[in-house]
Amino acid sequence: MYKMPIKKLNFSSSPLNDNPASFANGSFSNGFSHLNGQPTIKFSIPAQDLLLDTSSLFLTGQIVHQEPTANAPISTSVADRATYSQNNSATISQNTQTNYNQWNGISSVIDKVVIQSKKTTQELASIINYSQYDALKQGYSYNEDEYKQMPLMRNLCSGANHNFTCRHTLNSPTVGDCDFGSEAQNSKFYGQFFSIPIDVALLKNQPLHLGNSFTGGLMLTIHLNNDSSVYFSRHRVGNITGAGQANFNINGTHYVLKNIKLEGKYLQPTPQDLSSYQSNILLNARQNLVNDIVSSENSNVYTPQLRMVKGIVNVYQDDDQNNSFQQNQYNFRRPLGLVEYQQAKNGVRYPQDFVVKMLPNIESITENATLGQGAVSARGSRDNDLSGLLRGQEGILVADSELRLNFMKSLMGRKVAHHSANLDLSKFSFANDYDSEEAIANNVCRGSNMNGDLMGIGADFSNGISMVQNFVNQDYELRVKSGVNSAQAVLPTTRNTRIEIQESFIRNFEQMNLQSLVKSM
Repeated sequence: MYKMPIKKLNFSSSPLNDNPASFANGSFSNGFSHLNGQPTIKFSIPAQDLLLDTSSLFLTGQIVHQEPTANAPISTSVADRATYSQNNSATISQNTQTNYNQWNGISSVIDKVVIQSKKTTQELASIINYSQYDALKQGYSYNEDEYKQMPLMRNLCSGANHNFTCRHTLNSPTVGDCDFGSEAQNSKFYGQFFSIPIDVALLKNQPLHLGNSFTGGLMLTIHLNNDSSVYFSRHRVGNITGAGQANFNINGTHYVLKNIKLEGKYLQPTPQDLSSYQSNILLNARQNLVNDIVSSENSNVYTPQLRMVKGIVNVYQDDDQNNSFQQNQYNFRRPLGLVEYQQAKNGVRYPQDFVVKMLPNIESITENATLGQGAVSARGSRDNDLSGLLRGQEGILVADSELRLNFMKSLMGRKVAHHSANLDLSKFSFANDYDSEEAIANNVCRGSNMNGDLMGIGADFSNGISMVQNFVNQDYELRVKSGVNSAQAVLPTTRNTRIEIQESFIRNFEQMNLQSLVKSM
């Protein structure tokens, strides 16, 4: 039906609340921005007897990153270019210290997406916490080499190599080095170009009939993320006394989106195609729930009230990790010092009928260690003392092959061959936690944020063949034994007394009738 329309019609729509960005007095104002412009972007897709080709839908535009003090665009000078390679020094540049998410890049500016029908204003889809789930999916869709080969203009990220490329993609050009004519920064060519898809179940399905007998046209509203949920500093702590001191604190860094468009294609089908159009569709949806881990032995219970649950994805963040310029909000680490976990449905262990253990773990290492062979009841100096973890040996506490496979299946519905969630990433991320507590000399930074992990605890009910579980008036329970809020000396002191937030994404099927617009979950 959809492979041979009579005609494909390209369209490019401006926002209903368009607010052109303008440059004056050294900085941009207006545009779309959580700080200095419109915090929402609204698009209208009119009612007409055409189909919306959802696979072609992209949000396009340009982004300008602005520094916190003068509110000027972050750009490059000759001095900045000379110190690009210096990640940790007195001359660290603003371009190097300021970073955004490595897994889905500019898509992290999206916080929430709402889709409504124009004929009833009925809400057809509402996706919250958009950027975090999208980052997880992207990280599990591309490996390191594939990120290198992706066009940088798509979402301006490069996966594991973002550590090196972000300082370049963050920049706006220095006007003196370019020829923008008399318009200068107000030129339509000024800013970093991007083009990103909208990952919402309704827009990842069959082409949508826009006629008044069906959806009656759509209203698409995109709510933007606050700046502290987009940007994070390269290092968590530092003692910079030289020229880079002003660049170390990135609080107040913000973005401005300009020349925003919604671009895609309409399909003009034959009358025969329209007569056979399927009004009942099945959506790969998701819901979002929030809980926390407050102690070393913790149990969380949900009653999702959903009939067709495919999997449950649980990710964890420290209670100070969100809305912080000093932390990477897209660093998804397993619960600190995880020892074991078990999941259950209605009190019966499921989908695994056993306790999943991490071996070695903080308890097994301490119990099995002997004098002179690395007892880790305390870390000692970690320089060369065998009574503590040796520097670079923190990875012995990362043993999670079964956890890793279960989480991948819960997120993707299957085992995937190409992804970025490797063991080295987890080891580097864990080592960075220890590094942030070390003594800080002059002009030294510690605790890198550039190794955002991609781990969590998951339950896959689909078994690779789209099986589902009914959770209407039925319970899902997750019990976790870990080192969270335990003050255990073997764990990083910057984290071992903190509670953790548990974000749970529930993957489920939804049925929707595109004529009555009734949705069954």
